[in-house]
Amino acid sequence: MTAPSSSPSGPLSALTLGALQLRFSHLYAVHPVENTLRTFGALLGSPGEESHGGLDFQSAEGIYRAGAQGLPLPQIPQLPQSVVELTRLRSHDQEARRHLRLWAEAHAATFDDAAFQARWEAEGRLGGAEHQVYHDEESGRWFKRLYKGINESTLGDYFVRLRLHGILFPETAYRLEGFAIQPKSKALTPIVSQPHVEVDTDQPLVTKAETSALMAAMGFVTVQLIFDGVVDDGYYAYYHADTGVLAHDLHDENVVRMKATGELAVIDPNISLARRGTWAAMKLAEVHLAFPLDDPLSSPEGQPA
Repeated sequence: MTAPSSSPSGPLSALTLGALQLRFSHLYAVHPVENTLRTFGALLGSPGEESHGGLDFQSAEGIYRAGAQGLPLPQIPQLPQSVVELTRLRSHDQEARRHLRLWAEAHAATFDDAAFQARWEAEGRLGGAEHQVYHDEESGRWFKRLYKGINESTLGDYFVRLRLHGILFPETAYRLEGFAIQPKSKALTPIVSQPHVEVDTDQPLVTKAETSALMAAMGFVTVQLIFDGVVDDGYYAYYHADTGVLAHDLHDENVVRMKATGELAVIDPNISLARRGTWAAMKLAEVHLAFPLDDPLSSPEGQPA
């Protein structure tokens, strides 16, 4: 079988033809998430545990993405050009969540939301900007229910973030426990867990210099982002230019000293992958920092073409 030799008219047809030509030539653009994980895997080794009973973030992300790709062409949102325009992705996110919900119901990948609610209330309704949490002493893990996406992030962004967390900070890797589904609204909410970290409170808080050294060992440099029109260093942001990974919120409550070893552990950073139309790319552009526009085409052997 050979690739088509003539180009149909129209931009969509041209894109389709281009994709077919790459496929027939055995050249593919590596997906940004997989390419980034592969890069850090070569540098850092295997990621921390992210699955439980066969359920993991990679599978969930793939099912979510398949649902988003099933949107009719007129409903596909235009690429956002500003942070405000990220709201365009809500319809995309809703359809992808619906697809993931149907999969979770069909494959018994659900988590008892009422049981979570009871544990959460019994422990004093603990939580932060995006998660409601409770501690399970028997397993030694913190269980977290996502209730609000930050930075206009989609559920797909959230899965990517936790996958990146697992390879950058494996000692505190998240694990996907299942999906809570509201009986009336059918809203889907991921339930994740994270190992408990015993903090050495007898030692001083982790300094920014220590955090910067930890991140520098992985190729990250310090950057200052703009929040509410002000260049703010309080978010402790770090950028990996080769991959476009932006990590911020690495202050002394999210970077702690472990009691058992004295080593640093990163608990709950915000991690984003900067590509065109993403929140991270827009924040980097505000401070005139470049980000990868695309990933190189690769051969089936994984070598750059």
